[in-house]
Amino acid sequence: MTASFQRLQDSILSRLEAPSLTAAANVLPSPLTTGVYIEAANADLDSGDNESAFANLSLTHSTLVHHRVTQRQQKSKNDDSPQILALKKESLSATSKEETLNLLKQLPSDWTVVQITAANNGGIEHFLGLGEETKVVTSPSLFIAHCRCGPSPTVTVQYVDPPKNEGVRSIIQEIESIKESNRNINQEWKDQQEKYVNKREEVNDRLKCLVRSMEVSWLRHWCSLLPGTLDPQKQQILTNIIDKALINAGITLSQSQKILLQSIISCPNSSEKSGNKILGSTPLFSMRAGIAAVLEESVRGEKSKELSSILQKLEDTLEEIRNETRNPVILVLDKAVVSLPWEMLSVLRDQPVTRMPSLRMLTLLFQHHSQQMDSVLVKGVNPNNGFYILDPDSNLKRTQDRMKDVLAQSGWTGVTGRHPSHTEFKDALGSKDVFTYIGHGSGSQYFPGELVENTKCRSLVLLYGCSSARLAPRGRIPDPWGIILNYFIASCPCVVGMLWEVTDKDTDKVTQVMLRALLGQGETESSTLANPPTDVALLVSRSRGLCHWYSTAAALVVYGLPLHLVHTEEI
Repeated sequence: MTASFQRLQDSILSRLEAPSLTAAANVLPSPLTTGVYIEAANADLDSGDNESAFANLSLTHSTLVHHRVTQRQQKSKNDDSPQILALKKESLSATSKEETLNLLKQLPSDWTVVQITAANNGGIEHFLGLGEETKVVTSPSLFIAHCRCGPSPTVTVQYVDPPKNEGVRSIIQEIESIKESNRNINQEWKDQQEKYVNKREEVNDRLKCLVRSMEVSWLRHWCSLLPGTLDPQKQQILTNIIDKALINAGITLSQSQKILLQSIISCPNSSEKSGNKILGSTPLFSMRAGIAAVLEESVRGEKSKELSSILQKLEDTLEEIRNETRNPVILVLDKAVVSLPWEMLSVLRDQPVTRMPSLRMLTLLFQHHSQQMDSVLVKGVNPNNGFYILDPDSNLKRTQDRMKDVLAQSGWTGVTGRHPSHTEFKDALGSKDVFTYIGHGSGSQYFPGELVENTKCRSLVLLYGCSSARLAPRGRIPDPWGIILNYFIASCPCVVGMLWEVTDKDTDKVTQVMLRALLGQGETESSTLANPPTDVALLVSRSRGLCHWYSTAAALVVYGLPLHLVHTEEI
C-alpha cells in the first residue's frame, strides 16, 4: 500500500512539476491556508508593508481555477511555445512579494487592479456539507488593494471595518434574499400584472438600498479606491495639487498616504450627464472625513481642517478632474463579495469596469492574447465578424421578434430556433470576433463547460441569458464556479453576462441597443449611447442606463480583459 501511495504521489508531483508536496502547496495554494495568508497580510499592514500584504491576500483568490488551469496546461503542452509555457508557469507559481509585483509589471500601465478580499471567517466553510452555504451573520471587514499596473506599479492596501448597526440582515445576506425574491416573481406573479409590477419595484427598491448601504455604511470614503487612473495630463495636475497643498499645510505623508489622498479628493461623481434616471446621483461622503482618515486623526483635527481648507479653494479644478472618464479598472472579488453589484456604486458608474477571478488569471489571459497578433486584444474587436445563437429552445417568440431586425442588419451568421451543434458552437468561438447567445441561461446546456475548455476561444462572448455570469457556491469546494471560468480556461478574452435572473423584455431591449452600438449605430440624441464608445466595458456601463428595471442594470457585468472595437473602415 505504501509503495502504491508513493507511486501515486510521485505521479502527481511529476505532473505538477513540483519536487515535494510542500512545494506543490506553494505553487497551488490550498483553501485551508486562507486564514494563514490573511493573518500574514494583517501583520504586513501593521508594519507598513502594503506590497507584501497584497501578495498574501492575492493567494486567497480563486485557488480552484488555478488548479484547473495547471491541469489543462499539463494536457496541452504542445499548444504553446516553450516561452509561453514558462510565462504561464511563472504566473501561477508566483507567491512572493517580488513575484506578485512582477505580475502587475506585465500589465498595461493604464490598467488598475482593485482586489477586494473579505477578512477570514474562522474557516467555517471548510466544515460545510456539500451544497451548504456559510450562514453569514454580519458583513465582513474588507481589505481593498488598489494597484496601478505597469513597469513601476504602486500598491495601496486599506483595511475597511464592517458596517455598524446592520439591522436584521447583513449586506451579504440581503443580496441573497433579493436574488431569491427576484427568482420567485416570475413564478408567482407572472399572470397578475399589477402585483408583478409592484413586486418588481419592491425588489428594485431593496437593491437600490443595498447599493446605498455598500457606499454609506460599509465602504464610506474608501469607495474612492475603486475607480481607475486618470490620463497622464490630469494625473500630473492632481499630483501637483496634492504636493503644493501638503507643503502649504506643513504635512508630510508616505507615498501610500498620498495615493489614498489623491483617490479621495478626485473621486468620480456619479453620472448625471448621461441623463440616467434609473441610476441617479447621490453625494457619497464628506471629503473632510476621508482626509481625516488618511491623516489618522479626527475630522476636527487641526491638520484635517487646514488641509481641507486649502483643497476647498481648488474645488473647481478638482470638480473637473472628478468628471473625467477613467482608464480601465479590473475588479478581483473574492467569494464572499462576488455576488454584489459593485458596478452600481456611484464611483464606478459611467466607468470602464471588468471583473477577473484573480490577478494570476488576469496576467495569464493578458500574456496569452498580447503575444498573438490576431487576438482581439491586439487588433481590436471587428463587430462585423460575428455569430449568434437566438432562442435555441424555440420558446421565446417575442424575443425572436424583437431581435430579428438587428441581427438581420448585423450581417452575422447564426442559428435561430434550434439547438446549435457542438461543431457550430466550437467553430464560432474559435473564429469569430463576437459570439452572441440570446436564450435561457448561459448556453452551457448546448455546449458544456468541459467542452468550452477544449476550445481555443478568441471571441468577445456576449451571454444575454439569466445568471450567465453567476459564480455559485459549491459546499466544501473552495471557490464558487460558473461557466465564465470555463471560458477563461479556454483563454476567452472577455465575457459579458448577467449575475442573476432577468426579465426577457428588459434584457431584449438592452441587447438590441448594445448590438447596435457594437455595430456603430448610435441611438437617439438623448440616449446614453447616442455616440457609442469603442471601449467594450464603457459601452456596457452606459447600456445599463437603458434598462427599465434597476435589477436588470445591476445584473449586467463584464468579465475579462478591457477590449476595444474597431469598425470596418478602421481595419
